[in-house]
Amino acid sequence: METTNGPPKADKDRLGFMSLGTYIERQLLQIQQGGRTVLFRKTKRAAQLVLHLTLHLLQLPLYILVVPVLLVLRIIRPWLLVRWGGLISSRIGHFAANTELYLCERDAGINTPKQRHVDFFYMRYRPICNLQLATMWKRVLRVWPAMILSPICRVNRLIPGGVVHEIGNNSKSDRDVHNLMDRFLPHLEFTPEEEILGEIGLRRMGVPQGASFVCLIVRDSAYLDIHQPTCDWSYHNYRDSDIQNYVPAAEELAERGYFVIRMASNVGASMKTSHPRVIDYAVNGVRGDFMDIYLGAKCAFCISVGAGFVRYRTFSIVQLYM
Repeated sequence: METTNGPPKADKDRLGFMSLGTYIERQLLQIQQGGRTVLFRKTKRAAQLVLHLTLHLLQLPLYILVVPVLLVLRIIRPWLLVRWGGLISSRIGHFAANTELYLCERDAGINTPKQRHVDFFYMRYRPICNLQLATMWKRVLRVWPAMILSPICRVNRLIPGGVVHEIGNNSKSDRDVHNLMDRFLPHLEFTPEEEILGEIGLRRMGVPQGASFVCLIVRDSAYLDIHQPTCDWSYHNYRDSDIQNYVPAAEELAERGYFVIRMASNVGASMKTSHPRVIDYAVNGVRGDFMDIYLGAKCAFCISVGAGFVRYRTFSIVQLYM
């Protein structure tokens, strides 16, 4: 073992002390082994990193301006505590359930400051998984642009004593450990105009007025691979299922008078069935962010393998006015 200047080379690599030459050699070797697919992925990640750094450099003047704002907020904290936090806007299950549970815990006085306070939010991730849900959250929360609140959050963490200004997590993320959903009404509701728009959407899909319908969502890897391609989501693959395995159940429900609507934003395969009451909404060209929310709120029940959409549906975050 080397005992001279610093740790051995192997330890340096483990600790992140890799030299530039070694890093370049490793990248070239991975490209040589993986071919064009690896080259494309690394090029895309490099471009995103350059864009990310460029945006931070452009925001540098804003970071500087944030400092006096934070100092003022620290001074007024004994009289008014201003807090902020980012909504998990990248995936519909967390975007819906985590946010709804924050509101329920607020109503129950859980994870809530005892003093006078005001909370502000921003959309933490882009692209936003569902723009209709974002619109509805803005009706009940103070949602500010990320370009304003995100720098405040970052700079706040650099100044000691700033944790109290962060809203933080729920008791158990998106798990209703206090059974608050049974105690409080949902915090979202459709406007009269949205109710009309939803009924128009159902007629367009071929669902008659007053007909009962069931939502079916079967997870595959397509959504995350398309919307967040820079991350390796393969550890979620065990949750995937084949949509064709659910065709017999869908057709049986259809025979019993239900319409069955296959939900999803992006899918790896279409649903192979010719039953007129089984609708592959995910691929038939009428899918949209608004109808995703409307169908989940209005369906008789939902069949799922545990995807984010069923978490949204289970938590029933939208008040129903049938």
